[in-house]
Amino acid sequence: MGAELSRRSLFGAGALLAVPSLAFAQSKAKAKNVIFCVSDGMSMGALTLADQLSKIRDGRPSYWARLMSQAGMVNGLQDTRSLNSVVTDSSAAASAWGSGRHIWNGQVNMFPDGTKLRTLTQLMIEAGVRCGLVTTATITHATPAGFCVNAPSRDDQDRIAVEYLTSGVDVLMGGGSRYFDPAERKDKRDLFADFKGKGYEVVRDRDGLLKSSANKVLGLFNSSHVPYTVDRDNDPALAKVTPTLEEMAKKAIENLSKSPKGFLLQIEGARIDHAAHSNDVAGLVYDQLAFEDAVRVAIDFAKRDGETLVVITSDHGNGNPGLNGYGSAYGDANLGLQSLLNHKASYGTILKDLGLKATPAKAAEVVENRLGVKLTAAESEIVAGITDGKTPYGSSIFYRAANATLGVVLGNHSKVTWTSTNHTSDHVLVTAFGPGSQAFHGLTANTSYFDTILAAKDLRHENPRMTYEVAKPLWEKMKEKTTDG
Repeated sequence: MGAELSRRSLFGAGALLAVPSLAFAQSKAKAKNVIFCVSDGMSMGALTLADQLSKIRDGRPSYWARLMSQAGMVNGLQDTRSLNSVVTDSSAAASAWGSGRHIWNGQVNMFPDGTKLRTLTQLMIEAGVRCGLVTTATITHATPAGFCVNAPSRDDQDRIAVEYLTSGVDVLMGGGSRYFDPAERKDKRDLFADFKGKGYEVVRDRDGLLKSSANKVLGLFNSSHVPYTVDRDNDPALAKVTPTLEEMAKKAIENLSKSPKGFLLQIEGARIDHAAHSNDVAGLVYDQLAFEDAVRVAIDFAKRDGETLVVITSDHGNGNPGLNGYGSAYGDANLGLQSLLNHKASYGTILKDLGLKATPAKAAEVVENRLGVKLTAAESEIVAGITDGKTPYGSSIFYRAANATLGVVLGNHSKVTWTSTNHTSDHVLVTAFGPGSQAFHGLTANTSYFDTILAAKDLRHENPRMTYEVAKPLWEKMKEKTTDG
């Protein structure tokens, strides 16, 4: 019974969850606009740490924490599973929102047999609704793509960039210029020229974004992902050319709100997830706070407008960071949290500073310079070792990576530790405001958001369904064909 119970209970549990589209459809309130805000990879610990650090740094709770108790806000939880696992990846999670169906991890709005599912932006654009995607990842990354395109693999970002060209999406902002640049694309296609030919203004830095007044905008602000907030804020050269997520969100709303039939906008704080994968607490917390600055822009607009539904959530947990009690009466936990105020760089910057085969002395110097942390001799040895591929946690499947080892060492000082460098199965928080927000109360399935958002525009669409049992052999066959090809 164990295996049967596991498979049936975990992959058939969706029927037990609330179906918010029904509640939404029964409501007379309709939203002209929908702003969908995603803190990618945000475990509850990330929200908690950001809130607690905000109280120390700013003397008040973080914006999302304050928002949850305001009048008119609806709070709930979201079940995040995918077609093949109770632990989703970002492409399956975003596709659940984008198509209303569970799909296999790694694919984008597509089943393993090649069946393409209709997406939110495709349906909205056909109804005259303007659409936008804003992210701190590459614009071709899994979460923005999940609202928009069909792709057999999330990793084929060259293909996703081309899909955007014919998608009809009006505003695209994030990183990932390499997927549009003929000098970096495998096929040498000049997508910058192609987008300009389709009427898009192409902007490449903060100044260009702030000055932009075009109807259609492609904003690409780094070759790869947009830099972490902790790096941007401590590097004047980066800050000069890199817009914040708040600035991108503000410009996107300003652009899209001209639409007489309303708009759909996704805003993603993507690097919360990347920092969690690296067990990088400063990367995580400061990008979470930057994401909440962008949420404030969305909520402020919605309060003025009165016709806008704002949804704030995550696609999945990641790493489950938590501040741990330590010391006399757990008092050292406070000092550990406060030490984050001295962190001035992400782990990526630190590892770059360390280089290859660093000495313990150099490891101690770099960490103190970038994080204000004084390593012990033993800790310096471990940090130096990761630059030569060595780790005391080599037998662990969760802590043997260089970033995870660095996270373990620095956890001695911040008192923040992690369960892994991977996604988790946790339910995630959702907060909603505006017409139709009551649909997000309680525990809701990620696939139900598709119907809820479409209902805001009196739209409805039923995509095909596929069970795990049908999908698994198709997936294996597809993998075999890809390997052989």
